[in-house]
Amino acid sequence: MAIEVTDDLVRHIAGLSRLAISPAEVAELKSHFQKVLAFIAAFQDLDTSDVDPTFFSVEASNVYREDASRPSLSGEEVLRSAPEAQPPYFIVPRIIMEAGEEGA
Repeated sequence: MAIEVTDDLVRHIAGLSRLAISPAEVAELKSHFQKVLAFIAAFQDLDTSDVDPTFFSVEASNVYREDASRPSLSGEEVLRSAPEAQPPYFIVPRIIMEAGEEGA
């Protein structure tokens, strides 16, 4: 399936990425997108009929370590580096507003 790269598509992708782009950048990105899609399209011509779909080029396995307890910092030591604390808690700025509050 071929994707047509249009100026509108480039602007849409830029909008999704929260990027403001100029008309000159639209043309440049359009060219880059077309080259990337052409490169990827070349893979469609590869014969993969003899390739096992579960084949991995590198042998992989899970590596486990022994689950052993180790010394750690005390709560007091950890809270000492906090900008604001009320033991045993960190005090952080509120970031969620209630409905109807300023900025909500």
